[in-house]
Amino acid sequence: MEEQQTQQDIPEISKKDIRKVFWRSLFIMSSINYERFQAQGFAFAMIPIIKKLYKTKEDRANALKRHLEMFNSHPWMANPILGAATAMEEQNAKGHKMEKAINNIKVGLMGPLAGIGDSLIWGTIRPILASIGAAMALQGSILGPILFLVLFNILNFGFRYGSIVYGRKTGIGFLKKAKESNIIQKIQEGASVLGLLVLGVLVASWVNVSTPVEYKIGEEVQSLQAVLDSFFPSLLPLVSVLIMVYFIKKRVSTNKILLGIFIVAFLLGGTGILAG
Repeated sequence: MEEQQTQQDIPEISKKDIRKVFWRSLFIMSSINYERFQAQGFAFAMIPIIKKLYKTKEDRANALKRHLEMFNSHPWMANPILGAATAMEEQNAKGHKMEKAINNIKVGLMGPLAGIGDSLIWGTIRPILASIGAAMALQGSILGPILFLVLFNILNFGFRYGSIVYGRKTGIGFLKKAKESNIIQKIQEGASVLGLLVLGVLVASWVNVSTPVEYKIGEEVQSLQAVLDSFFPSLLPLVSVLIMVYFIKKRVSTNKILLGIFIVAFLLGGTGILAG
């Protein structure tokens, strides 16, 4: 009877509380450090929930200590984990003993979700939007950077808030559903493919390497560049990028690569073999 009374005294988490967590989650990177990484930011975002669920100083201190354990993920992808942690703290406050499970789900999700965030958001979505904005800006339109900022932040705020709500609804089942559906691996593979497509578009759009070489067939003058473009457009830019990727994989320093580009460009450009 006493346990039921205690559970009845636990207030329900409201939409207003979730919004508080959301706004605080935007500062998760503000106190990042090399000892516990985003732990302080994560704990800061959880404070409104902790204050509402726990009434004694001891319970609040224990809850804060739980969330001060090392945590490091993509800043957007921390939000579904915040949502799941909120649901689990609610169950813990009702006496279901979730302390270890809370830390386990954070540890279990932060790595895979970080991989998704890095490849999908930093490696795909942001470059696509930035390239659209940059292309408009190069044409003299001020709408380019404005469009980038508007679209990127619509995704930013929309995903962060929606993922907190989703994480709270699924709770501890978030990890189970992710494992059963294999959704994390599928998203990572899809993001990798999309990232390669974006890279191909950027290579064709931004890398400018061509050849002015011409040759005669009978009385007709042929352009080598026109021949290359007829069967493989942007072949020279692609080959140039693949060469750079090869040297990067061989761990050649950036300064040496830049020096090599300068020397090759000077020699081939000076002899009329290549043009930029």
